[in-house]
Amino acid sequence: MSTPVEIVPGVHWVGVKHPQLRVFDELFPTHNGTTYNSYLVRGEKKLALIDTVKGMFSDEFFTDLAPQVDPAAIDLVVINHTEPDHSGALRRLLEINPEIPVYCSRAAENFLRQQLNHPFNAHVVTDGDEIDLGGRTLRFILAPYLHWPDTMFTYLVEDEILFSCDAFGAHYCSRSLFDDEIPDFSFDFHFYFDNIMRPFKEKIREALAKLDNLPLRLLCPSHGPILRRNPQAVLDSYWRWAAPPPESAHPRVLLLTLSPHGNTRKMGATIRETLEKQGMEVVEMSLVDPRESDLRDEMERADMLLIGTPTINRDAPGPVWNALALLSSVTPKRNVAAVFGTYGWSGEAVKLVEERLKGLKFSLATEGLTLRFTPTDEDLAHCHEFGAAVANELLSPQ
Repeated sequence: MSTPVEIVPGVHWVGVKHPQLRVFDELFPTHNGTTYNSYLVRGEKKLALIDTVKGMFSDEFFTDLAPQVDPAAIDLVVINHTEPDHSGALRRLLEINPEIPVYCSRAAENFLRQQLNHPFNAHVVTDGDEIDLGGRTLRFILAPYLHWPDTMFTYLVEDEILFSCDAFGAHYCSRSLFDDEIPDFSFDFHFYFDNIMRPFKEKIREALAKLDNLPLRLLCPSHGPILRRNPQAVLDSYWRWAAPPPESAHPRVLLLTLSPHGNTRKMGATIRETLEKQGMEVVEMSLVDPRESDLRDEMERADMLLIGTPTINRDAPGPVWNALALLSSVTPKRNVAAVFGTYGWSGEAVKLVEERLKGLKFSLATEGLTLRFTPTDEDLAHCHEFGAAVANELLSPQ
């Protein structure tokens, strides 16, 4: 059971805590559980619910809500984002109160209709729209792709509170809800950004710009602690993490290699030599247990991605696929790549990796190069040709 908590007079957290959770959405490890944050805002005329909780917690949610208010007496509900961990209990609320107005973005209306498969009283809002609750005003700020197309923020004007949906959240559950009453959770805060928000850096910057000069006393995200210690410092951290990568003086190539017997890395050394003679800056990283944060950073800084992979058991090895999986969580400068590698029995890996890159919307700078066992001098000459083709593609006008 989760007891409602007063944030400021007339505003309560009415969410659910899930301290036992260890993998969120069967995707992301959560070392300290999570919370599903919902908020109740009382005005003199109207009572608003901002977001709900995950559907599996609907019983607990309405049981905990009952001492605060009869759900049938709630005048409106705001859905900042329709992912089921936010909107899951909406179906039950609509059973209790079928005509309750649901305020959401245009994309959210579309998503909810397909999730609920049932008519509901939708009120689509746009930037700057407001609702007068009586002495309190809700203002809507569209923030698409933080981290779904439907996302928006809700700002409580008089109390200077931003209900920020997934932005500024963390998968972290503790006894207290407030960041100034709990141990340091900066690791969880940054881990959440890296895995959920990072792919949308440009959209983050657009959303943050809308918050410039907006007075903020509290940031109330959908997961984790309520942030009241220093809201501006939280925004500053997002500005810093979402900043565009620094410009390089020369075209920058990220060379990723996995080479159990040294042969693929020998190919890479020859390709690198060719690129550097063409004035390229080449950053080489081994795919043997790399730090994911470093790998993501370099992926975003690179103008070109080169992947050197062996073939093992008719496939590219796991570390290569793990690296490719990170591409969906970054914002590359250019979606251009090339693949090379060696094999012994068979040589499928290069083609398989090329297909995956094309599936990720990368174009191939040149046809992949595959060599068998130890490269000969003639083979290394082909590596020089491969490097020259990559350089030509990189230097050609975009």
